[in-house]
Amino acid sequence: MNNNDRLTISYLTPDECKFSFNQNGFLVLSIDGENKGRVKLIRSYPYSLTDEYICVHDIEDNEIGIIRDLKELDKDSLASANKELQNRYYCPTITSVKNIKERMGHFYFDVVIDGRDKSFTVRDLTRNLRSANGTTLLIFDVDGNRYIIPDQEKIEQKSRRLLEPYLY
Repeated sequence: MNNNDRLTISYLTPDECKFSFNQNGFLVLSIDGENKGRVKLIRSYPYSLTDEYICVHDIEDNEIGIIRDLKELDKDSLASANKELQNRYYCPTITSVKNIKERMGHFYFDVVIDGRDKSFTVRDLTRNLRSANGTTLLIFDVDGNRYIIPDQEKIEQKSRRLLEPYLY
């Protein structure tokens, strides 16, 4: 292995990087006062370490560096980064499953989210119904939206019974 083949990780220190939104509402980064332009934030561990090891990419998807812990950022940068991550990783919580119907390979879910009825369609449950951390369920619909059931053991028994046939 030569030096060019080595993996290098660049950590961004909280005192050198500042996040804010530009006039068009896009997240931008400056490092030591130098504007790096628009950036994307990507969680390395989106379900377990939501505020740690955040990858910062430029708009062409080149990695700029990694922030070890968002909580170390200054107040304004932290607020900007959190807002961006909330938008990027928006994932409504399902509190109840009212019905699941299968028709021609598509599964039609009727659920409750934030006290409101919601319907969505899932294709290929083996790929789009995933278990994370043992009891957490993630559901991906045909439009690419994500939904979460944080702990399938804590939702009502009727909801568990409707989901059980699809969990194995």
